[in-house]
This record gives sequence, C-alpha cells and structure tokens, in this order.
Amino acid sequence: MKKITLLALLVGFFSYSQDPLWSTDCDDYATADYLVIDADGDTFGFQAMNAAESELDPVTIAFFSESFHNDTLTALTPDNWIFSPEMTIPANTESVTISVDVYAADSSWAGEKFSIGLYESVGTEDAQSLPFHTEILTSAASVDSPKTVSITIENVDAVTNFSNLTVRMFVRHWDCTDMFRLVIDNMSVTVNSSLSVEGFNTSDVELYPNPTNGLINIAGTDIRNIKEISIFNQLGQKVMNLNASQLNNNSFDISDLNKGIYFVQLKDNSNNSKTMKIVKE
Repeated sequence: MKKITLLALLVGFFSYSQDPLWSTDCDDYATADYLVIDADGDTFGFQAMNAAESELDPVTIAFFSESFHNDTLTALTPDNWIFSPEMTIPANTESVTISVDVYAADSSWAGEKFSIGLYESVGTEDAQSLPFHTEILTSAASVDSPKTVSITIENVDAVTNFSNLTVRMFVRHWDCTDMFRLVIDNMSVTVNSSLSVEGFNTSDVELYPNPTNGLINIAGTDIRNIKEISIFNQLGQKVMNLNASQLNNNSFDISDLNKGIYFVQLKDNSNNSKTMKIVKE
C-alpha cells in the first residue's frame, strides 16, 4: 500500500517526454562521423554494403562485420566495433533508449554474437561503457525479417550521472567465429526526460510558429519563470544558449541556424525543464 501511495505521489509531480536524439538508416555512412575500430587487427572491420536483395531493388545501405571471409574461405574471430557520431545527453534525462535492426546475412550460419550500448568519452583516457546488452543471433532474424533490439539505460544504472555526457552509440561484433556476416541497420537513440511540473506549468507552454524561418515566440502562463533556453541539434549538440535577459518580448531568433530539426529546452528558476521539437525552414 505504501508503494502504491508513493507512486501516485510521484506521478502527480512529474511527467515524462520521449525525444529522438539521433537516428540513421545508414545512408549517411560516407558523410557522418562514424568511428570504426578493428580491435582484433585482422583488417576486416565494419563496412557499408548495399543490402538490397537484387540489383533491381532500390539501394539499401547497411553495415556488416564478418566472422567468415568468403573470398579467402577463412574463419575469422572478430572483435569489431562501430560507433555513431558523438551526441550530448540533455540535462534532466532519466533514461536513454537505443535501438538497432540486426540479422545474419546467411540464416544457415546465424550464430553471430553482438553487443549494443553507449560509450562515454570515446578515444580518451576516461572512456567507459555504460550498461550494455549482448546476445547471439538465431536464424529467425533475416534480411526479410530483421530483429529490432532495444535497450533502455536508466540514469541510476550509469557509472556516472549521464546528463550532459558526450557519448556514442556502439555495436560490437565479437566472441564468435566461422559464421558469415552480422548486418545492422536503422540505429536510433531516444532520451526519456522527467519534466517536474511543480512550480512550472509546462502543460500549456508553446513555441510558435513551428515550423519557423527564424523568430520563435514562447507562450504560456508561467513563462515569466523561464531562466534559460538551450537549443540542441539532432546529434544532441548544444548549438545555442540564452538566458531570460536575452529574450525580446518572450521571443528569440534562430535565423543563424541551418535548416533542420532542433530541440528547445526551457528551464525555470528551480531547474525544472521542458523540451520541445521545432523545425527551422
């Protein structure tokens, strides 16, 4: 009974939002800042491929890693990593959900082992992995029916408080041999934020016009309590930061930003926040 009462109390004080932080269908393989590491040193790391079933089908880009090299008929022992571009986890994030589609290129040789997760400070002495998921594929996952693997990492499970951490999503192909290929596609990272509403009525806060050519207006009953506005791009990078004194009649201008999707985080004097998506045309 005590647990139910406490849960009801918490629900009364907090609401939650889900916001996409990064996603890809792998078509950006040649331009995005992916990081590929061939940890076993056999020169067969993750590569891009056309995953279309025939030459008549539209090009479909995916990434693959091998545990058997067909050209040389050689069994491999991969320890291959692919990291997404860097992204910054926004403040007030309660959890992060990551997702990827996976399958074996040959369902008769499907026992590919892989892990997915988030890695902090890749390429530095402070690099460390947050909690991750590992499994071995079965023949049920195929090019026609890939398996979508998702995990949610709670903030309390992280090695450190991961709000405002710079991270990369990773897929690791490892601890297997003599199968064929692990194929991955459609990766995404979503942040789940707690929005405390005590003292900050976020339910009626609006940004308009949306889409916008530059000028954005803030409307709502408690907007006088807003102390800070942060704007993040789709990679989670903060591209603009404003305080209340920089607002002009509850408006601000993003004309200098490139066209695209952004996330505007409004924070009040008690550090409660709300994040909303806007489109810059």
